[in-house]
Amino acid sequence: MNKKEELLVILMEECAEVQQEASKLIRFGSDTWADVLQFEKEIGDLLCMIDLCHKQGLISEDAIIQAAEAKYEKLKKWSNLLDD
Repeated sequence: MNKKEELLVILMEECAEVQQEASKLIRFGSDTWADVLQFEKEIGDLLCMIDLCHKQGLISEDAIIQAAEAKYEKLKKWSNLLDD
């Protein structure tokens, strides 16, 4: 496995771990500080991998920012998350 493949595999694993922790928060709630800390840890791990993807030239920071802005616009239209 080359570095790019390893990076992508670990990125996928971290995405799955964030997904799993989010699912646990829905199923069991966030009654304890430890529950939230584990979710934060997994988000941090994922952010690390995203940063490495950027540093390895797999993704563009400008493209990510544009995609995030587009997602905010979709959420304004199709979700109640941004209602204020």
